[in-house]
Amino acid sequence: IEPNKTFSLVEAIGKVNKEAGYLPELVIKGDKTIPEYGGGLCQIGTTTFRVALDAGFPIVERQPHSYRVSYYEPAGTDAAVYSPHPDLKFINDTGHHILFQTKIEGDKLIFEFWGTRDGRKVEMTEPKIFNIKKPLPTKIIETEDLPPGKKKCTEISHNGADTLFERTITYPNGEKKEEKWRSHYKPWQAVCLVGKEPKKELEETEEEGEEEEENKTGELPDLMEQSSVN
Repeated sequence: IEPNKTFSLVEAIGKVNKEAGYLPELVIKGDKTIPEYGGGLCQIGTTTFRVALDAGFPIVERQPHSYRVSYYEPAGTDAAVYSPHPDLKFINDTGHHILFQTKIEGDKLIFEFWGTRDGRKVEMTEPKIFNIKKPLPTKIIETEDLPPGKKKCTEISHNGADTLFERTITYPNGEKKEEKWRSHYKPWQAVCLVGKEPKKELEETEEEGEEEEENKTGELPDLMEQSSVN
């Protein structure tokens, strides 16, 4: 990463599709969590965000997830990434080139920055979590696509919350930069599909309709006779 360059994670990742070797994974789109190419990139986004915070780089673009994701805890330190937006961007303000290196050791994904130290120091507080809000009761949707009584949940409930942590960067000249990082997470409603009995066959409905028609036709002569007598 060149000096004074704004690094874009979306640009660095490039195309995200089947041809590039990706598989569909869960992404949050609107009010649904669905499998799609690009799911899982948020782990890269979150890890990059955290290492950029630790390095003291200015973060110019970052967006949290719509709801709290357990494997990106602590809340408030995650970064959602999806091409073309949201992106994660930071500036290399060290005055020197930086090598952004990634590697895998066992089941660990490791991100590292290599460069020339400029003497800055970074301090961060633990995120505070507040304004916790419970989600709405589970939404039940009846469907004939499942066996009667079978239940399948497509969304898991999550409490809503606000978070706040602070970052203080102290530069070699004694200058300090203090930041407040706030995140908002929506309460997320669980959605479950429940199988129901299928409707009666169309043929049965048509037969019942024909019987009703015959009954009505059979009643007409009686009505006519009564009319003639009167």
